[in-house]
Amino acid sequence: MSPQIDNQIAGKKPAKKMLIIDDSEVNRYLLETVLSQLGYQVSSAEDGKSGLDKFKQNRPFITFLDIVMPGKSGMEILRQIKQISPSSIVVMVSSFSSKENLYEAKNAGANWFLVKPITASKIEELVVYFEKKSIEKNLKIESE
Repeated sequence: MSPQIDNQIAGKKPAKKMLIIDDSEVNRYLLETVLSQLGYQVSSAEDGKSGLDKFKQNRPFITFLDIVMPGKSGMEILRQIKQISPSSIVVMVSSFSSKENLYEAKNAGANWFLVKPITASKIEELVVYFEKKSIEKNLKIESE
């Protein structure tokens, strides 16, 4: 069982929120399933506009954001998320891993870039990485 689920059972902390913004139903389902099984509270959106609205409402721990979507692109949404909350963790998800996409995403503030197809183990590995970074950051702030 994951530490997140252990904490929920022990009544320590509510589950952290995760947001998925992706026009692919298959990718949303995979991410929702894995993240839910890890004990996170997951919401999703199939386009940038509704995804940005959910971001504003929920302020998720991590946002998984597709680059290519109808309407507003993932890059546009990334910039808006970072304007609202510069410290938010945003993981870009795309089938297209061109150097231009990577460079643009990094410059816009993306914290990570996942190339599709994604796997359950890769999602879990990434979430554990950001959980550890979050704990380290909190420990550093508390010790100052």
